[in-house]
Amino acid sequence: MLRIKLRGLGLKRFRHNLSSFLRRPISVLSNPYTAWTSVLAMFGALLADLYGQGYGLVLGLAAVIFLYGIWDELRKTDIYQHAAIPLPVVINIANPASSQNALSALFHIIENNHRYQNHRQNLAQYLTIEASDLVFDYPGDIHNLEMLKDFLKITRHSLEQLKGKTPKNTTLYLAYIGPASVGILVGTMLGTDSVKIFQYNKSSDSYYEAIHIQDRRLKEPVERFDKFQITWPEAQTHPRLTVAIDVASHKIKLNEPSIQTYGDLVYMASTANGTIQFTEDWMQYCREMFSVLNLSQQVYDEIRLVYSMPVALAVALGSALQNYWKIRLTNYDSSSGTYRDLMLMNDLRYYF
Repeated sequence: MLRIKLRGLGLKRFRHNLSSFLRRPISVLSNPYTAWTSVLAMFGALLADLYGQGYGLVLGLAAVIFLYGIWDELRKTDIYQHAAIPLPVVINIANPASSQNALSALFHIIENNHRYQNHRQNLAQYLTIEASDLVFDYPGDIHNLEMLKDFLKITRHSLEQLKGKTPKNTTLYLAYIGPASVGILVGTMLGTDSVKIFQYNKSSDSYYEAIHIQDRRLKEPVERFDKFQITWPEAQTHPRLTVAIDVASHKIKLNEPSIQTYGDLVYMASTANGTIQFTEDWMQYCREMFSVLNLSQQVYDEIRLVYSMPVALAVALGSALQNYWKIRLTNYDSSSGTYRDLMLMNDLRYYF
């Protein structure tokens, strides 16, 4: 069985992994299987001495466990040097919720897969990625735009460095904590690379996968709108447009003065009349929002977004939009009941 498993790694990769292993043989001593070898040898020898027999059985069993430990070490080396691994990341924007709890929840989800047992430890051991490298906290005021922009730029650069340590095609497991407005900006740094976006479920105090972004299918045009009932302006009367997106239990105040006076209005109301269910197609929600904004930016000079949506959906929308169009993001101010302007998306420049 051991020979079959080793053969499954592939001869070329096996040689590479063996070479890596020989460069740091201390790793095999920390493997739990090989560690048990010494325990077995010690107590087995005592029992063999006591009964005067069984030395060969103890030696053979110890050898099998030791060889299995070597195979296990080679397997993990193969995973963390060649395979596409999950990389948990938490981005917390001005929110008192615990980022460490969110990170632990992501590790728990990943480690439920037997392939990635002890994932936190393995990331540190094989890729020199510590848990502290995976959390990005912004405790400041989101309306301090220069500080916020710097944070987003630094975070994007840090994510690229992290991904550079991992094998190709690594999938980010992202838990975003913060306002939807900045969630859209966070999405712009992700693009359409492989990322799973997790949504917090308050009732169960847990995270669940909402959207898995893998490619440009996030931007596919829709033939019909299934997730939203859309109210379009009867005619264009202004060069500016407000797009109001209602896809949560708390509804947008359409009579709020900044919405009424800005320009024309497109209103997207979720056909579900409430929070998106866990089992729904969140990707379709994103496609329909993107389609409306894509059509609108071809006609209007500037778009202002107001929204009531889960933060995971906001991140996905930002991934689809990027930061090329003149779209003004807003943030709801609960103290005044108004939609306060945050920034234009195309004012955020990652490269110069």
